[in-house]
Amino acid sequence: MIEYSKAVEIILNSTKTLGLEKVFLDRALGRVLAEDIHADRDNPPADNSGMDGFAVRYEDIKGASEENPAVLEIIAESKAGGELVKVRPKTAAYIYTGGLIPEGADTVVQKELTKVEDNKVFIFQELPKGSNIRPQGGDYRKEDLLIKKGKKLRPAEIGILSSVNKPTVYVYQKPRVAILTTGDEILDVGEPVEKLSQIRTSNTYSLYSQVLEAGGEPVVIGFAKDNPEDIQKKLEYAKSCDILLTTGGVSVGEYDLVKDFVVKVLGVEILFWKVKQKPGKPVAFGVWGREKEKLFFGIPGNPVAAMVVFENMVKPAIRKMSGEEKVFNPVINAKLKGGYKRKKGERVEFIRVSLSLTDDGFVAQPFGKQGSNILTGMVYAHGFGIVDVGVTEIKDGETIKVSVFDKSFMDGRYGD
Repeated sequence: MIEYSKAVEIILNSTKTLGLEKVFLDRALGRVLAEDIHADRDNPPADNSGMDGFAVRYEDIKGASEENPAVLEIIAESKAGGELVKVRPKTAAYIYTGGLIPEGADTVVQKELTKVEDNKVFIFQELPKGSNIRPQGGDYRKEDLLIKKGKKLRPAEIGILSSVNKPTVYVYQKPRVAILTTGDEILDVGEPVEKLSQIRTSNTYSLYSQVLEAGGEPVVIGFAKDNPEDIQKKLEYAKSCDILLTTGGVSVGEYDLVKDFVVKVLGVEILFWKVKQKPGKPVAFGVWGREKEKLFFGIPGNPVAAMVVFENMVKPAIRKMSGEEKVFNPVINAKLKGGYKRKKGERVEFIRVSLSLTDDGFVAQPFGKQGSNILTGMVYAHGFGIVDVGVTEIKDGETIKVSVFDKSFMDGRYGD
C-alpha cells in the first residue's frame, strides 16, 4: 500500500498528452488549444467612434458652451461598415458607433451634447481632443500573441478566434475512456430485479458523467459477470480506448478477478495496488499499449469510493491527456462546522462537505453519513474535506482544506 501523494505522482508521470486534431469553431468550446493564436491585423483596424454623435475637429469646438455653442455645417455621414469620409474646418459629419473617424476629424461629440437645425449642428460643450474615439490597434496589434496554446477555450476565446479569421483550430484530442462495470449483482437501468441481492448500477452512469465533465469521451463497454470468460470478452472492447476504468473486482475477494485479467488480456503493467486513502483503498493502476501510453484504473465498487477516486486520480489524468495545464480541482480553506472525529489517522481521508460563503469566509459542513456506500451524501456535497494522515480530530470552527468539485454554492453571491 502506497501513500496517496505518491500514487498521484505515479499516475501523472505515466500520463502522456494525446495528439492533435483540427476542429471547427462550433466544436471548439471546452477544448484545449494546441497552437498559439496571433492577430492577423490591428483591432480595431482603423480609428472609429465609440458612440453616436458628430465627428469634428477639436479646434472647431474649443470654448463651446451652452451660452456660446459651436455651430458647424453637416457635410457627411459615417456609418459602421461605410466608406471613409472627410471633414473640413467648421464642418462636421454624422457618425454612428463603429463608424470610421473621417479624415480631418479628431474628436467625437456625443449626440446628447448637440442640437441639429437643418444642415447645422450646435455643439454645447468643449470636449478633450480625441474624446470617444477608439484608436486603431487599441485592442491588439497585428502579430500580437492573443491566446497561448494550452488554454482551455471559453466563449471569449472563441470570439477571438473568429475575429482573427480562424474557422478551424488545432486542439488536443479527447481521451476515449472505457467504462466496465463488474459483478454478478449489478443490473443495468431497465433490467428487472429478480433477486434480493441484485442492485442497479450507479457507478456506470456517475462515472460516465464525470468523464464528460473532465473533458473525456466516455464509452460504456458493458457489464461483466464474475467469471473469467465474460471479463475477458468485455476487456477486448477496451482496446480502442486510451483509458480503461473498471469498477468493482479489485479487492481481495475470491471473485475479484479484474487485476489478473487486465494483465492477461491487455498486457497491463500494474504500477500500484492499494492506496492509503479513505474511501478508495483498493485502487489498482497500471499502464498498457504498445508504448505504455494507455492507462488502467481499477476503481472500487462502492459508489462514493468510485467518485472520490475519479475526482482525485482519474480526472487529473484525463485533463493532462487532453492538454490541460491545471489538472487538479481547486483547493480552498474553510472553517469546519460541527467538527469531525475519527478513530485512526493512518490514511488521508476525503470527507463529503457542503460549502457556503459567509461574510467571514468559506464554511464546510460534513455530511452526517460518511460511509463509502452512501451515495446520497454526494448529492449534497460541493467538495471533499481533506483530513491528513495523523489527524484524528478537527474541532468546530477550525480550518480544513477542501478540494472543490462543484462551485454551485457560489451562485447568487455577486452583489450580496
